Amino acid sequence: MTLQSSGAISLSDIRDEYNTGSNAPIVFNDYYRGGSLVKANAVNNTSTNLSADVPTSANNNPLSVEDFYGQGKGFRRTFNATATNQTGATMFGDDYTLDYPKEIVVDANVTVGATSTSNSAIQISSGLQGTISLTNNGSIEGAGGAASTQGGTALTCSSTVTVVNNGTIKGGGGGGGTGGAGGKGVYTGSATFSSLVDEGGGGTATPQNNQPTWMNSIYTSAGNLDGQGVVADRLWGGINAQFNRGINPAQFDINHSGSAGAGFSGACANRGPIYISAQTNLTGVYSVSASISAQYGSGYGTPTINVSTSNVTSGTSISNSGTVGIASGSTYYFTAYGSSSNGQSYYYNTLSMSVSGSPLVTQNGASGGAGGVGEGYNQSAGAGASGSSGSNNAGSGGTGGTGGAFGQAGNAGGTGDNGSGTSVTYPATAPTNGSSGASGGAAGLAVSGMSNVAGGSLGGSGTTVGGTA
Repeated sequence: MTLQSSGAISLSDIRDEYNTGSNAPIVFNDYYRGGSLVKANAVNNTSTNLSADVPTSANNNPLSVEDFYGQGKGFRRTFNATATNQTGATMFGDDYTLDYPKEIVVDANVTVGATSTSNSAIQISSGLQGTISLTNNGSIEGAGGAASTQGGTALTCSSTVTVVNNGTIKGGGGGGGTGGAGGKGVYTGSATFSSLVDEGGGGTATPQNNQPTWMNSIYTSAGNLDGQGVVADRLWGGINAQFNRGINPAQFDINHSGSAGAGFSGACANRGPIYISAQTNLTGVYSVSASISAQYGSGYGTPTINVSTSNVTSGTSISNSGTVGIASGSTYYFTAYGSSSNGQSYYYNTLSMSVSGSPLVTQNGASGGAGGVGEGYNQSAGAGASGSSGSNNAGSGGTGGTGGAFGQAGNAGGTGDNGSGTSVTYPATAPTNGSSGASGGAAGLAVSGMSNVAGGSLGGSGTTVGGTA
């Protein structure tokens, strides 16, 4: 308690203020400010010394009891203007760890706030020595949370403190939840094939009639691609009739324009197979087909096209026509053949194959909008941002949730729109529905560390906004 400002004052009154509980003889010179009983401020302690009018020994003036009128034991930090992110050390410097009373006062109509959720507006931090009290006549405010994050704490008590709240203590609002992603869509792409290699024909003269090793049990003695010894020569033209042999290039070679969406095809009159490799720039579901024109013989089996990432092991085999998943940037081997084994007298009139350049491609859904910031010191609760627009049948992202008011959780983000298009399962199932938005961030606490509040509760006539813990 502060000593009286007028009237009778005794040495025992002074002793009771500065040397509480002591019955030791009073040595008046022990009560100079800066001594062991009446403390002076540390260099970095900018708070008010409640004994500021008590002379120091350096004044070399004799003390009188009148020097102690209105004086008290302790340091007081008074906030009469806006301040932020206050801790014991910022308020009392090195004297925070001095066994000496300390007071914090927030004046009416004054706000002490936190500028981020990693800070409290006021923190009664650990390491305190002596007693400390907080009297709030204004407003102590936590920071608002960013999208989907918890609001900040207004007052954190990590050391024992007496709190008298005559104003408001407000936890920050939680940030709004991020909007959900849009659902995957499926669209018809326009692929470009590159790095075509004639694996089966090869050569500039007599075709090689190569085949992948996994086909050795199917084609046991297939003969040459040009049909020599069986029918009149049908010379192999290679890719886009690169070998000029005066034949119909659409019937006895691989045809590839190189343009987007064109795909490629091949045809030959031989015992097969057609065997090429290529790469594509789009991952998707491609249409493939194989056919046999059989005017000269029988027993060819089912026209089949095999698609594999290896020339040693078989991949996916499609009878007649169907679809197959192909990834971009990888080399794939395409082999068209008749499924039955055969001898040298077995040949096709025409074996044909085709690979479409217009695959069904999966498009990821658009991203959801960010949630709005929660209400906090110097912050209004923000509206959530709109989600990104979907493309190629993908769903648009959901709108972010609005940030919560002081001491309230943020609102959840909106659900993303559904995707559309033809159903596919490569490289993943699509189309899909949009995902739900994220939950809003939790409300910030008005007071954290209630176990360190003297008496376990706040005194005063004020209010709190947000929970305590």
